Amino acid sequence: MNFMKLKYIILLVFTMGLFASCDPNDTMDTPKTEILGAGQMLPGEWWVTYTVDGADIYGVGYTMLSTYNNADNASNKLFITDNENFWSFKVEADADINANTFSITDGTELLYDDATTITNGKVIPGGGTTKGGNVTDSIYMEIVWASEPGTTYVASGVRRTGFLEDEY
Repeated sequence: MNFMKLKYIILLVFTMGLFASCDPNDTMDTPKTEILGAGQMLPGEWWVTYTVDGADIYGVGYTMLSTYNNADNASNKLFITDNENFWSFKVEADADINANTFSITDGTELLYDDATTITNGKVIPGGGTTKGGNVTDSIYMEIVWASEPGTTYVASGVRRTGFLEDEY
């Protein structure tokens, strides 16, 4: 038997072993977090803009915002962070997973200890359209930081889809 035939036989046996070891009915049991339990709308990655009186006063454009459950897996808490893309904030807000809303009054901002108030926070299922034309969820909230009292920032945008045409 020549070397090439032996090489193909070994490759064939190896490939058959790979397919035989895969069970299509074998699935991982991924635990659901409490905050995902009801509507599964609040956690996610979002492309948002920050405006004051309708204007992007810093010219930042779209940046990434993340929302996720806390370490206690509480169904009534939601972390919100701009991933240090805008104001560099991270705060734990109160959440209502049935109404898809969240808020916090004078919450402890965890990165720079800047008391943060978020009002009118909500996720609207299917309420947004991405720059690529895909329908997705939208997010909206009004934010006031103690270091800048009297200035209300509106953060609004759409859920990140992962499609290249929707990335900023």
